[in-house]
Amino acid sequence: MKRLALFFAVLPMALLAQEPAPADSTGLPGDQFSLQGALDLFKENIELEVFEKALNTEDNHVNNLDLNGDGQVEYVRVEAQREGDAVVVTLRAAVSATESQDVAVIEIEKVGVDSAILQIRGDEDLYPAGTILEPFAEVEGPAKEGKGPSAPDLVQVRVVVNVWSWRPVPFCFSPRFFPYASVWVWGNYPPWWRPWRPHPWRTWWGWGFRYRTWYRPWPHCRVVRAHAVYAPRRVRSAAVQARYRDAHQRHTRMHPAPAPRPAVKQRGNVPPGKARPTQRPAQRPAARPAPRPAPARTPKGGRK
Repeated sequence: MKRLALFFAVLPMALLAQEPAPADSTGLPGDQFSLQGALDLFKENIELEVFEKALNTEDNHVNNLDLNGDGQVEYVRVEAQREGDAVVVTLRAAVSATESQDVAVIEIEKVGVDSAILQIRGDEDLYPAGTILEPFAEVEGPAKEGKGPSAPDLVQVRVVVNVWSWRPVPFCFSPRFFPYASVWVWGNYPPWWRPWRPHPWRTWWGWGFRYRTWYRPWPHCRVVRAHAVYAPRRVRSAAVQARYRDAHQRHTRMHPAPAPRPAVKQRGNVPPGKARPTQRPAQRPAARPAPRPAPARTPKGGRK
């Protein structure tokens, strides 16, 4: 009887282990770091040191990265710079004594007196190309007019969030802000931190549900100036690239990039700062040869 009870207790776990991974699992290392969770922690922590500690706290379930394959989760460092109305907060992991790898970057732009927009970009060595997330909110907006049955006057519309109300954002654009770089490096970590073994994917995926509510993927960059500040500062590890090269190739084969759309011919005036599309110059028609003079006509029965 005890053996039968043990069998029925173990059976559900065995069946669960045979289920396929959730659709959101790409098989890339970025699956083990929650971009939504990083934004949620950043939103609540005005001090970057406190934000870094929250990222590396196991119970927050944001960091589960083991990039060098040593069986222990990496410590994620935080760096921040500002140029004009653009701020970048880089999340970076040391994978050896000589190499580090960027995990993600939070890019912020001030667009008004009390207005700012924000996106987080997963590094393309760890995530699928073009992985960008941003906060959004749902508000009531007017319904579109149509010819069908009468629709409600208001519908729920998703809009971009003004992140000026986030605690650290006004500070990042204040005179009190100074560039920040974590003091902790490979082999020298804070006394409170102890690495842990990465959690299984299925368990990890379930824990991250609380972070996936108000952050959505977005297909293009809204914070162009902030990304220009970050691009020359990006750090990559050759060892990480080599380790995950096959995983990236598999993902690319299974999810090929969409074919580029054909160029659309523009008409009328082009807005300032935008170049007109390149067009094939019109060809001039070839010049017609000059007509030959008609031969002189000789009268009948006479001489010319």
